[in-house]
Amino acid sequence: MFFHKNTLNTLNQPKSYGFWLAAFKRFRRNKLAMLSLIFILSVTLMCIFVPFFSHYVYSVPNFSDSLVAPGAQYWFGSDGLGRDLFVRCFIGGRVTFEIATAATIVVLGIGVIYGSIAGFMGGYVDSIMMRIVDILYGLPFLFFSILLLTLFGQSIIISFVAIAAISWLDMSRVVRGQTLSLRQKEFVEAAKLIGASNWRIISKHIIPNLIGVVIIYAALVVPNMIVLSAVLSFFGLGVMEPMTSWGLLINDGVQNMSSWWLLFFPALLMVLTLLSFAFVANGLRDALDPR
Repeated sequence: MFFHKNTLNTLNQPKSYGFWLAAFKRFRRNKLAMLSLIFILSVTLMCIFVPFFSHYVYSVPNFSDSLVAPGAQYWFGSDGLGRDLFVRCFIGGRVTFEIATAATIVVLGIGVIYGSIAGFMGGYVDSIMMRIVDILYGLPFLFFSILLLTLFGQSIIISFVAIAAISWLDMSRVVRGQTLSLRQKEFVEAAKLIGASNWRIISKHIIPNLIGVVIIYAALVVPNMIVLSAVLSFFGLGVMEPMTSWGLLINDGVQNMSSWWLLFFPALLMVLTLLSFAFVANGLRDALDPR
């Protein structure tokens, strides 16, 4: 059987993958990052489904089973009101993830748009926008959170607003720095020559080239949002009983140190989740920037 020379050359060429597929293959080779991603997905699924399928209700007390140690009946033990800590840990994780995810979406949205505009426009526009960021940096997070929660009351939405209102500042600085480099590229100059508007250049050329940086930073923002949410709840500024979160559960555990399981299990879940996000972020960094 005979083949055309070009056909043979085609068959001998190495298989070509797109950038994202190649990045996924590099990420998949990082065993620690993959295990961390599996753990995060497993915890997320448990936060969704455990409260639905458990025959214990997270908000219903059972005083006869107060402070029962971990065992066959209560896998994580029970709290001072006899509520199953296993269910409460995952309902608390659900609330924590909801706040962290919503805040991360807002942080990335505001930070990317704000930073890309400042970096692309440059000059006095960049100076004014960055001075606003510097001023907001000086606003104490806890003071701002207490002010919001005092004015509007304690709720999941207010906790999310308090966290997101300040946390986008770092993202805007990262994006601005990347945009200052991208605006000197040839494809941006070509877009200017054909008469593309500034917003079209930003939305069609600058932001798409920031996706890799944004994905890596998002993996770092989520655990930061989890920590901030836990801090608010720990100081009694987040969600209120009977709803709970990891921060509120840890606060309960600190106040009842004699019952070690009240602190151990929510703290363990939170620490493992934060470490997993850190390993995933490192894996994404190596996969998206192999240099």
